Amino acid sequence: MKKSVRNAVLGLMLVSLTLPIGLSLTHSTAQSAAQTAAQTASWRETKCALYQQHRDETRATMPENTTSALFDDQETAFIASGCTQRSYVCPNSPGELDYANLMAVKLMNEGATGSFLPFACKETGR
Repeated sequence: MKKSVRNAVLGLMLVSLTLPIGLSLTHSTAQSAAQTAAQTASWRETKCALYQQHRDETRATMPENTTSALFDDQETAFIASGCTQRSYVCPNSPGELDYANLMAVKLMNEGATGSFLPFACKETGR
């Protein structure tokens, strides 16, 4: 009988010591996940603001009609989505390709990855 009482007491002591640690870790993990989500959203917003800034600066130095209306509309839709929509801004002319390449270099220099950029063409079965 003494052995079972001792085991019960030891078990309760173990639970009373480990439960607060487990709860603390759970709270810490949840808090960390919330901070990571906020940082991700913030970085996405920052990248979009940088994209718009570089877009405005770059387009200000380009000759008129360098890009087509379709290209402009596709890029505008990407920005309007907060740079989150998987858009296909397809460069079809040398001027559009030069612009896309320049924007890619500028954004990658800011720390954005190539997968952030909207420059891609859908396969049309051609």
